[in-house]
Amino acid sequence: MNIFNRLFAYSPNLKQSWGLAVIFFFCQVGVGFVVGIASTIMRLVGVVTVTEDLAQLAIIVIGFALAALIVVYLGKGSNHEPVTPPRQSPLLWILLVPFILSVSLAASPLSSWIPMPDVMKRIFTGLSQHNIPTILTVVVIAPVCEEWLYRGIILKGLLTHYPPLKAIVWSAVIFGVMHANPWQAAPTFCLALAFGWIYWRTRSLRYCIFMHAANNAIASLSTFFSDGAIDGSVTDRISGYHIYAAALLIGALTWVWIKKILSSDFTL
Repeated sequence: MNIFNRLFAYSPNLKQSWGLAVIFFFCQVGVGFVVGIASTIMRLVGVVTVTEDLAQLAIIVIGFALAALIVVYLGKGSNHEPVTPPRQSPLLWILLVPFILSVSLAASPLSSWIPMPDVMKRIFTGLSQHNIPTILTVVVIAPVCEEWLYRGIILKGLLTHYPPLKAIVWSAVIFGVMHANPWQAAPTFCLALAFGWIYWRTRSLRYCIFMHAANNAIASLSTFFSDGAIDGSVTDRISGYHIYAAALLIGALTWVWIKKILSSDFTL
């Protein structure tokens, strides 16, 4: 089994999934601590100044690299072979955009239930900058790495041990909790349900990565219209809660359409 296949060989149960998620969380915390100390030392000695956006990029890349090493080790000796997903209609790619954005819009008011902690405001402010490292982190690196870990490893493993509904819900719970932000937990949980359902029906990470990237890109663009506020819901930023009903309707219609495509025999 080559190294790429070993990145997907581990199939954890629920207890192992929680353990893997916790290990990854502390990997990122540890990397963040080391990067913070290193950047402070480099600034004091005048070698180079590490900006916050570059530090965030380094933390997520190194953190996931450590997670990948752990997963490869845990998957050692596994006979798992990656599932080749069926090639679906190009229309599916188009429908995934309004589907995930509708879920995001409909779930965004849930974030108002809990005030955003000050420490998370600082992190989100850093991730709201419009520069290449931040955009790369938010729109490319985070979707690829998070979908690999939470859908490609954790959800895939849960689907081998439990019924689909239980597997999808628990993977969404883990995804929401591991964001370590109560303000973000409820909408993140809803998004993870959508990602999980698509992964279950297609067994393809490419669709999940695409949806995740599209959602993050739109969320990043929305900060242009937020007047610097990063703790309001997306519906507040646009024009009010009538968007909530429209999002529910569009989400339901696109979900039905996607189900029809995935249930058909039509392929490329």
